[in-house]
Amino acid sequence: YVKTPLVYSPRLSQQAKCHIRLKQEFTQPSGSYKLRGLSHLVAKRLQSLSPAQLAQKPVRVVAASGGNAGNAVALAASFYNVDATVVVPTCTTESMKSKISGNGAQLITAGNTIGEADEYLQAVLIPSLEEDYTVVYCHPYNIPEIWEGHSSMVDEIVAQLRSEGSLNRLKGVVCSVGGGGLYNGLVQGLKKHGLTHVPIVTLETDSVPTFQAAIDRGEPVTLSSFNSIATSLACPYITQQSLDNYHNHETFNHLVSDVQAANACLRFCVDYNIIVEPACGVALCSVYEDIIHKSLRLSEDDIVVVVVCGGSATSMQDL
Repeated sequence: YVKTPLVYSPRLSQQAKCHIRLKQEFTQPSGSYKLRGLSHLVAKRLQSLSPAQLAQKPVRVVAASGGNAGNAVALAASFYNVDATVVVPTCTTESMKSKISGNGAQLITAGNTIGEADEYLQAVLIPSLEEDYTVVYCHPYNIPEIWEGHSSMVDEIVAQLRSEGSLNRLKGVVCSVGGGGLYNGLVQGLKKHGLTHVPIVTLETDSVPTFQAAIDRGEPVTLSSFNSIATSLACPYITQQSLDNYHNHETFNHLVSDVQAANACLRFCVDYNIIVEPACGVALCSVYEDIIHKSLRLSEDDIVVVVVCGGSATSMQDL
């Protein structure tokens, strides 16, 4: 992964009546923040293999993904010169399939959701590979090494704000949430830097409310079915770690509609001439729909970082 810009947005700051900084994860080589956690995971797994294991069988990295995680795994595997297979659900766009295969991964389509694709991966694909390969399994979000990789984003935010003497003005971080991997990484990163007092505002679609369902129930809930244009957030459940983090780190979760998410993407494209997918538009709703002030008391000098997580699964025609 690469270090990404943290950019002051005059337009969004004027609307939010505070200093909005955009953490531009859409500039990652894969187009989304997912490359942070998954490249870190692949690196850690490869480092754990002995020379004898590496000599005995070739390594194959496998993942089930709605798109962005699979694209990140394909790039990470290519970088480390190992093979990769990505299982995508039927809802994955043809353009995303092309990107994943174009980055060197074998592509298999199975299941209607990320959860079903992952079931196929573990029940059918991995057993078929284990005789000939050392298999490295990459869950798209529920592995601690992934959260550790995502926490590098906070390392950069802290360094970037500290360099201008404004770290003490950081009053909040905003992100979209699906399975909880990004959120977990942000909590971990803030804790590492002694910033546990900085709250996180999370947003998800009301059509796939995995986080809110877990908060309401007091435990992770597996959603049996869902239909959302924010396909990258369409995870069947939130991690237990996310729920634990919710109870230990000040967090405000909000629901937005698919229409609001798509409109946020369109407005961001008009403002910045950049297309992000609805899963990212969900986070941008924090400003465009004036949600930030429902959670945080902010002055004009306060800084809020919005993670513009990116995503490569959407075109202007889709929006």
